[in-house]
Amino acid sequence: MDYLGLSRNREELDRYLDSIRGTSPRSHAELFPDRNHELAYWINAYNAQVVAGVLDRGPEDKSVWSGGLISGYRFFVRRKVVLGGESVSLKKLEDDWIRAGYGDPRIHAALNCASRSCPRLPREPFVGRRLDDQLDAAMREFVADPRNVRLRDDGRVELSKIFDWFTSDFLAEAPDLVAYVNRYRPSEALLPEDAEVVFLEYDKGINAQ
Repeated sequence: MDYLGLSRNREELDRYLDSIRGTSPRSHAELFPDRNHELAYWINAYNAQVVAGVLDRGPEDKSVWSGGLISGYRFFVRRKVVLGGESVSLKKLEDDWIRAGYGDPRIHAALNCASRSCPRLPREPFVGRRLDDQLDAAMREFVADPRNVRLRDDGRVELSKIFDWFTSDFLAEAPDLVAYVNRYRPSEALLPEDAEVVFLEYDKGINAQ
């Protein structure tokens, strides 16, 4: 993400942020025809607010997880954003409004927390009419990246820490983590079903260019 460049030319971002401050699926349900349009809004809003938070801190920051007694507390819990007239933290937005509200584990390949080990921020917004295809593509990209999923020489499977933090989300749709990941990998790259899983270290450094 080119945070420094965006900090010098953020007019479009600010116009978008202004629009979502007053309008959301919770404040104007009539504007969102179905669940996918709602969820697309929340994903885009989360990602935009994370980007704005980085710019507000200063794009030279090394990590949004620094500061406070608990890692990330200042950025994800104490800092509040306004969506549809409601004030909410990024943590509550993710956990309560998005995860609990929609129960779709593919969001973990779409939400970006400004860290190097996060899923890549796409170049286009998520849109309701194409959301299923977009989320499938995001998850396929995420599990194809060897930084997130790889098979070790000893037969063990290394998975992104995201699969550890949100295990229950993935197991709501698959018998185990390997089975979930294999849904989104091509047949020639399937992981061994009985492989032992270990989790990779999560790089919380800023995902700046």
